[in-house]
Parts: sequence; C-alpha cells; structure tokens
Amino acid sequence: MKITSGVLLKKRFTVNTLFNSLFSLTFLLSFNLFAQSISLYDAEQIAIKSDPAQQIYQSQQAALIAQGIAGSTLADPMIKMGMANVPTDSFQLDQDPMTQISVGLSQQFSRGSQRQLTQEGFNQRADMTVFQGLDRQLKVKKSVRELWLKILFIDKSLAIVKENKKLFSGFYRDLQAKFSLGLTENEDLIFAEIEISKFDEKIAALNQQSLNYRSLLSEYIGEYAYQTLPSAIPQWPETLSYVKSVNGKNNQHYELLNRHPKAQMLVQSITLADNGIALAEQNYKPSFKLEVGYGHRLSETDMGEPRADLLSAFVSMDIPLFTEKRQDQKLISAQYTKGQKQAEHRLLLRQLNALLNAEISNYQQLQARQARYQDTLLKQAKLHARLLEQSYQSNTRPFKEVIDAYIHEQNLTLEYQQLYFDGLKSLSNIRYFQAL
Repeated sequence: MKITSGVLLKKRFTVNTLFNSLFSLTFLLSFNLFAQSISLYDAEQIAIKSDPAQQIYQSQQAALIAQGIAGSTLADPMIKMGMANVPTDSFQLDQDPMTQISVGLSQQFSRGSQRQLTQEGFNQRADMTVFQGLDRQLKVKKSVRELWLKILFIDKSLAIVKENKKLFSGFYRDLQAKFSLGLTENEDLIFAEIEISKFDEKIAALNQQSLNYRSLLSEYIGEYAYQTLPSAIPQWPETLSYVKSVNGKNNQHYELLNRHPKAQMLVQSITLADNGIALAEQNYKPSFKLEVGYGHRLSETDMGEPRADLLSAFVSMDIPLFTEKRQDQKLISAQYTKGQKQAEHRLLLRQLNALLNAEISNYQQLQARQARYQDTLLKQAKLHARLLEQSYQSNTRPFKEVIDAYIHEQNLTLEYQQLYFDGLKSLSNIRYFQAL
C-alpha cells in the first residue's frame, strides 16, 4: 500500500471532511424522507459516517501536520539592545571613546537536515492516523454485521417458534374437541396448555434479546436499529472465493495481511523509526549561530569630530567532539527502536495469520455441521415427528411423545439456524482480515 505524504493528507483531510459531511447529511435525510428499511451495506455506511472516532483521527492528523510545519521552521531571531563600556566614575556616555549604544541581532540554525527530518517525522505520524481510522472503520463494520446477524437470527427463530406455536394450538383445539367427547384425558389437555405457555415464554425471551441487540446496534445507526430489518442474507462472494481457494490447515496469508491497516500502521512506524535514526545522525553535525551587532558612539575625537560607529559580526558553532555519552547513545536508541518496530510487525503478521487460519477452519467446520443437519438430522427429526403424529391419530402412541418429537424437531431447526448464522459471522470476521 502506498503511503501518502503529509501534505497530500492535509489536502485530502479537508476535502474528505467536507465530502463526508455532505454525504452524511444527504444520506441520512434520504432515509428520513422515505422512512424505509435499510440494507446491511447502508447500515455500515451510516455507522462509518456518523462515527465520532473518525473526527478524532482527522483532528490528530491535522494537529500533527501543523506540528510538522512548526517544527520545520527556524527558531525566532533574537534582538539585543543595550549600552557597552559605560564609565562608572561619571556614567557619562560621551566621556570614553569605547562607550557605545549597541543593537544586535542573532539567529540560531539547527544541525544538518534536522528541520526537514522533523517535519517528515510529524507527517509520518499523521499518515499513521489514516491507517488507525481505516482500522476503526473495519471494526465498526464488523460490529454492525455481528449485531445485524444476531437480530436476523432472532427474527428467523421467532418465525419458527411462532409457526410451531400455531401447530401446537391446532393440536390443542383437537384435544379440546376429543376431551369434550371423552376420547382423551385431561392430562393431555393440561400438558398441551403448558407447552403453549412455553412457546409464549420463548417468544418473549427472543423479543427481549432482539431489543437488547437493537439497542446495541443503535450506537452505530441510531433509530434505524429499531426498524424491521430486511431478511436478505449478505452474499460476500469475494470472501467465499478466498475461503474456497485455501487448502490445508496452516496457510500463509502474509501477502493479504500485510495490506491490512493494522499491519500498515506498523510498516509506517518502521519508516518513522528510520526517520528517528536519521535525526540521531544529525546530532553529529554542528549547529550554528549568527550574530550581527551595531554600536553607536556618542563621544568625539580631540578634533571635535564624531567617532566612527562600530559594526561586529560573529559565527558560533558547537562541535560534537565527545560523542560517546550523548550522540552515540541517541543513535543506538534509535536503531533499537527500529528493531523493536520490525519485530512488532513480524509478530502482528504471525498473530493475524493464525487468527485468520482459525477463522477459516471454523467456517469450514460449521459448513460441514450444517450439511450434517440438512442431510440427516433435520430429515430424520421431521419424519419421526410425522410418524408419531400418525400413530397418535390411530391411538397407538401417547400425546406426550408427539409433543416431544415436535419440540425436538424445533430445537434441531433452531440449532441449524444458529450454525448457519455462526457461519455468516465467521465470514464477517474473515472480511475484517481482508480489510473489507
């Protein structure tokens, strides 16, 4: 990834801020006007545009660029005014020919390329805030996706539970009819009432969970979190394609991960460490100070003529002769700092690589388990419930076994839905590593 210079970042900061503000206003107003449900992509964009953290990073970037400009500027010149060689016996300014009114100007110059390197260092720090902002955007999108998928899972679970409640309510009405004819016992009727009440409790619990997740989602997208979410499931073909291209258990994803904003932050910190080494090397060069002075004399010569004024100029410089305790140690410190940042970069890539491998493996295992539910468990549970219902209708099986079979089928269906949405969550995590 190409690192943008600090000056360009400053321009981009101003333009992007204006564009983002206009986009956010237009984007949000459009939804307020039409009051329609939003897609997952729309929710991600709203969350990013309204995230206060982005303003923090933009302010940090602007502050660092300003500090860089200040750090690259020469120190303010100093002016000196006073009187020199005033006789102490009379304090008269025209008594002694050496007495003068002096005005001086001095300017300090930094060592070597110190000012230029200082500005580059601040610009490099400003570049790092760009990657921090990009990583924050990825984390915000990841959080929105997770909460979005949890709400969709609850919506799907509610539909399943309500459908089964309707089925059990039909059983209950049949039992009431049979009980009125004396064809069934009161025990079955009471048992059916208990199970229907359990459905009501399950629905209430799911509604409670949905409200909790929507409250958490409102941190990112505000009032849109409480609207009816579209049931469309995200496809993410680029992520699925990447997962399918992976073979084996310990794959190397370093090329992909090195483009991640987290890794780019450390790459930039290594560049900053190089700047620190260059700055430390400037300490071996002398610094200069230029002084110019003008002295006006008030005394006269023996002939009654005014004495000539005096002009003086000096160049001062410090010479780093004994570098063992100061300059050498600063350079060694800067070199060790670079080695530290390089090690942190390698460590981060290894950690991200291991986490990505674990997430891909997790997704693949979830896919296998989903297939097992689809091909075997759900079909068997459904067949078992239907057979027991037929047996109950022919009075060869007790009612409780039928209820237990349908409850078992419902639980397996909910477990399958949980696996399915866990797989989507796993894909969302993989997208974070892909910087998508």
